[in-house]
Order: sequence, then structure tokens, then C-alpha cells
Amino acid sequence: MLAKGVFVTDYMKLGLMDYDVPEPKWNEVMVKTKACGVCCWDSWLYRGVNAPGPMPYVIGHEGVGIVEKVGAGVTSLKVGDKVFCGSGCNEMMCEYFTVPEDGLVKLPDDIEDWAKAVFEPNCCVVNLLDITHIRPGDHVVLVGAGYMGLMTLQGIMNGSSAGRVTVFELREDRRKMAEEYHPYEVLDPESEEGKKVIEEIKAKGGADICIDFGASDSGFHLADSMTKEAGKLIIGSFHRGKVEFDGTKWHLGGLIVYNLAPMSNAHYREILPRTYELIKRGVYDPAKYMTHTAHYKDAEGMEYLFQRAVDKKDGYIKGAVLFD
Repeated sequence: MLAKGVFVTDYMKLGLMDYDVPEPKWNEVMVKTKACGVCCWDSWLYRGVNAPGPMPYVIGHEGVGIVEKVGAGVTSLKVGDKVFCGSGCNEMMCEYFTVPEDGLVKLPDDIEDWAKAVFEPNCCVVNLLDITHIRPGDHVVLVGAGYMGLMTLQGIMNGSSAGRVTVFELREDRRKMAEEYHPYEVLDPESEEGKKVIEEIKAKGGADICIDFGASDSGFHLADSMTKEAGKLIIGSFHRGKVEFDGTKWHLGGLIVYNLAPMSNAHYREILPRTYELIKRGVYDPAKYMTHTAHYKDAEGMEYLFQRAVDKKDGYIKGAVLFD
């Protein structure tokens, strides 16, 4: 079925083009898109980085909407159900998309603010904390308090048994957001106070768990440097190139390294409905950080949205494309 999709047509250029949406096969569902989140990955695809192939290409993997068709074998969903997608394909910034049944989670019938029902990133955060296994009293260091970092902080402070929680973030506005969750300390790593605490953590042998959401080489190395012997280093950022590490330190220090990517968990799709239960219980509030939206047919608004996804200006934390 032909539908209009958002394509990257050139470097930092978008356009609406026809996309042939697959008909649902066994255990697959077609969804009429109401909104699709703009992932950090989408902002890089907008610049031609980590692209699936030559331009033009359709993007998007954080879709929400209404079930349009169901394939044979589908039992948990029916036409008309409202759903969010947590896994399935990277072509969701389109009027329709088709994914496996177990990549979808049913939403309440009264959902109206579709942008605030973009929950796929939250599933990644829950996956991260699930594989991390925070023990009672663990000292957890979070490097980077952007969108994913802030949601990770929600999970740590509202739903874990962590002890001391330390947050390092360069931007003052995001430090203030992080302070709302009352971690032990929130610091600028380049300030004198921040540098002093970094050295104190190192002098005491390091933190039990360090989570890298800095999305930079410096953020990665900061998290790495503060992870204690036999501690856990969590790579939350999607680094778009080679990142060097000290193999001697990692080997002799017995470092355990975890990767946020959903592919790191063979049971990732089991996380999706569990994430929604945590959202309903108030452990997470991803809607709080949905700051920018644009309608897919509004070329000027779409350009502004994606430029802010790149430069993070104008208070940008998270954006979504609207199809409603």
C-alpha cells in the first residue's frame, strides 16, 4: 500500500515521498501513524550518518497510532486499538507502518495527545536498568542528563535500590532538571567542584556503576575513569565512530561492560509491556520531556524540528512528528 513517508533526501533535507507499506503477514500488524518520535539516531540520519543506504531513505522507529489491519495469527490486538511501538522496523515516520505483533503495546482508548505516548525510548532505558542489576546501596554515576539520561535518572531514583547517585552534566538547564529527582549530587564536570568530586570518587576506588549518556568521547572516558575494579560500565550513548579504551585497565580491572542497544537482550520485546506498567505506576514520566513537535506536512516546521534535534537549542529535549 502506497503512503507518504518522511524521507531524508539530502544532507539536512527532508521531503515527503511515496513509500510502499508492506501488508501484514503472519503475526504482523499495520498501524495508522498518529505520531513518531525523533530519536537522536534520526538526527544523525538527517545528516547522512549511519544511513541504511544511499539517499533518499525513510526514517523513524518510535511510532504510535491506531491498528489498521491485522495479519493471520494476531491474537492480542484488533483493528481500532491504540498502540505504541517499541520494536519492529525503522520506517515508521510514515502515514502507516507494519511491524510484528509483539513489538506493539496496547494503549487506553482515551489517548489523545499522541506525541506524549512515544514510549519506545523508555523501553530502552528499562532494558538498560534491567541488565545493569543495581544492587542495594550501589554508588551509581550518571554522565549526561539529556533526554535518555533524565529518564534513566527517573528509573534510578523512583524504582531502584541505588545508594549514592551522582550526576555529571555540562548544561546548567539540564542540571536543574536532574536536581528535581534529588540525587545525592548534580555537578558540572568541568567546574572546580565537579573536578574535586571526580577525583574523590577515583581516590575511593571508583563507583559501582557508571552510565555513559554523554554522547561524546569525553563523556565515555569520564564514565570509564570512575568505574571501580570489577564495576559496571554502561554504554548508553550510541557512539557514531570508533571509541578507544584502555584494554589493560579493562582486563586487569575486571570491568563489566554493558550495551544499551535492544539487541543486547534476546528477550527485549518482553520489556515493552513491562515498561508501560512502570509508566502507569509513575516510575517514569517520558511525556514530561516532549518539548517540540511538527506536522509531517509542514515543511518549515519539520525543518525547524530536525535542526533543533541536531543543535539542542530552544530548550529542545525531545521531539515528535505528528500525523494526526
